[in-house]
Amino acid sequence: MQIALATFKTGEGKEATQLLEALEVDIADYKLLSSPTGDLLIINLLYGNTDIVLDNLAERFDFETDDDRSLIVFSPDTVIPFNKEKLQASSFKANRESLVTYARNNSLIDDNFILLAIMAAVIASLGLILNNIPVIVGSMIIAPVFGPIVAIAIGIVLADFKLMMQGVLSEATVLSIAVVVGLLMGLIVPNVVINSALKTRMFPTVADLFVALAAGSAGAYSLISGVKSQLIGVVIAAAIIPVMCTIGIGISLANSMMVGGGLLLLGGNYLALILATVGVFYLKGLKPQIWYKFKAQKLVKKSLILIVVAVIILSLPLSWITYQRMIKEKPEDKVRKIYRKKFGDELETDLLSIQVQGKEVELFLYTPDETDEYFFKLLEKRIKEELGGEYRVIFEVVPTRRFQFPLGSDEKS
Repeated sequence: MQIALATFKTGEGKEATQLLEALEVDIADYKLLSSPTGDLLIINLLYGNTDIVLDNLAERFDFETDDDRSLIVFSPDTVIPFNKEKLQASSFKANRESLVTYARNNSLIDDNFILLAIMAAVIASLGLILNNIPVIVGSMIIAPVFGPIVAIAIGIVLADFKLMMQGVLSEATVLSIAVVVGLLMGLIVPNVVINSALKTRMFPTVADLFVALAAGSAGAYSLISGVKSQLIGVVIAAAIIPVMCTIGIGISLANSMMVGGGLLLLGGNYLALILATVGVFYLKGLKPQIWYKFKAQKLVKKSLILIVVAVIILSLPLSWITYQRMIKEKPEDKVRKIYRKKFGDELETDLLSIQVQGKEVELFLYTPDETDEYFFKLLEKRIKEELGGEYRVIFEVVPTRRFQFPLGSDEKS
């Protein structure tokens, strides 16, 4: 439920109630208090069309520049409805002005915004370098990336170019800070190696796009339906802030694969997040002010088409990486199957490791000292048939010998 408190100059409140009557707002859903110092109109926004009511009031009365007027919209913590039938028939949806205010406040570049971005980037970079997942999660809690994405999405849906550009500029600021901090951390911390946390973001897959789509949808739905969105912001930050820092670390290591993979993942995540957020806002009925209706409809359609096309284009390399890393059988797996079949060693107790570097396969294993060399030639032939003749197979063999002493030998000695 939401309540609007509108203050007017003395005598204007009656004109405002006449406007509500023309909009067919139930007389039981508003109350007017008049006094010599001004009029106060209390409107219950639970049952009516919130945006239409606020639009008409804002069009008729100047709340922005006139100090004698004001408009406050808030959501009460507890509501005991006097009409349960109305409550059951209605569905809560945050009004447009509340969403716009949220987007503006949380995408404003000020000292707090910059400080949070720097701290989040430092924590995320160190978490990536140390391969410490809890530390990486900690950076997501304070990363200010949700507000700018909401600002971009709402700017598109409402045709508010100023709000959209504010979101773009704020997100670009976070990106710049995170990349620079990641670069500095990569240079300052000694002996930085490519661990699993960095490797995951070096090779993005289609699954990452689905995560971003789900996170964007959840974030937009939480805002427009009134659900608390702090945890949703953490999920969205998970798709953004560590990736930004990975790019900076990749630059410090001069690792083009890390930088390229990070940029691909970041671009895909951004597009998926904005696509999901815009889609949810649009489908849930977030509408612009009346005079921007047709302009906004054109912008939403063009933006959705452009974003969908970009997502499809980005999904092509992501699909290839997904196939290579998650679907296609790796050379190591094929060699293991051949080894199990030839040696009958299902548990691989005698196999130390298999290393594949380029077109070279090297097996490290224990074998009895009397194993015939011909057996390894057969194994090499089978591996080349499976992988291709261009592979070179090397065996690093540790020979083993079996000793068996007669019973009671210790006593005799």
